[in-house]
Amino acid sequence: MNICGEMMRVEDYIISFLSIWAILSALLSPSVDIFLTLLLIGSLICLEVGDFFINKKSKEILKSIVYILIIIFAFIVVKKVYEILVK
Repeated sequence: MNICGEMMRVEDYIISFLSIWAILSALLSPSVDIFLTLLLIGSLICLEVGDFFINKKSKEILKSIVYILIIIFAFIVVKKVYEILVK
């Protein structure tokens, strides 16, 4: 139940999970690369678990976030591979 005494919707739980996940990831990650990777993992979990429960607009926003994080993740991987090859 929320402050008003109403039951929370599944969408509210998903937003709460993603927010808590992002905060914990930010606090516990030693680098930005790891934080962004953990944020991608949390976003993918929310997208898969909440696929049937969230409305279409929210799903499109979450998919856009996932696409951006996947592109950033690809750059992180390329950077790490380059660092290994240079050594």
